[in-house]
Amino acid sequence: MGARVSMLGVLVVGLAWGAASSPRTVAAAPTAPTHVAVFDSIAGRVADQLVPPGSIPPGRTLDLKIPLPGDTLSLLEQRLLQRLKDRGVTVRLSRSEDAAAIDPITGEPAMGAPAPDGGPAPLHLEARIESRSIVYLRRVGRFPFGTKGIERLVTLQAQSRLVDGASGEVVWAHTGSGRALDMVPSRDVEAVASSGFGMFRPGVPPRRGLRFLEPVIVAGVVIGLVVLFYSNRT
Repeated sequence: MGARVSMLGVLVVGLAWGAASSPRTVAAAPTAPTHVAVFDSIAGRVADQLVPPGSIPPGRTLDLKIPLPGDTLSLLEQRLLQRLKDRGVTVRLSRSEDAAAIDPITGEPAMGAPAPDGGPAPLHLEARIESRSIVYLRRVGRFPFGTKGIERLVTLQAQSRLVDGASGEVVWAHTGSGRALDMVPSRDVEAVASSGFGMFRPGVPPRRGLRFLEPVIVAGVVIGLVVLFYSNRT
């Protein structure tokens, strides 16, 4: 009789634990931001460091060289443009020397737009991304077994400099960096990646420790319950 009571107690505890844990497993949690979205957020903070408020002399036209080296999706370029326009800066876009437009008649690099009549030569803003990375650091375990999510680290570092178009003098130079650390739920690992860009698909850390032990423990518990059940019937 005591063994049957123990058996009943084990089943009740198991059912109670399963009922308590199922809502956390089944309930849909907010989807983690995509890798691109995290990069875009960091790019906004880095842009503030590259072009601080008041760093552009008033009344001067700014010539921004594009594309920015390393800015694959033009995220930093867009954030820089937003910051400058919000501050009332007149911005012109010109291609960098490495990707200069070719004049179809002469076959030589096309000349940029001239300075406004009667106005000073434009200032040239040059920016580039020095490094960027997306790394899955480690798996975050779920009690008692399994993986709750994977810790993600996103970093971005860039630099900028402002050059006087008339004298070629470097007015100032700045560097900026940003990082974001969060956790991506296991079910969202594929959803947050962006197809077509290798760097936006970082490697997932392998499961360690209880990887092979978990099924053994589960099988042992099930076998133990079965043996206990039939032993009580004999």
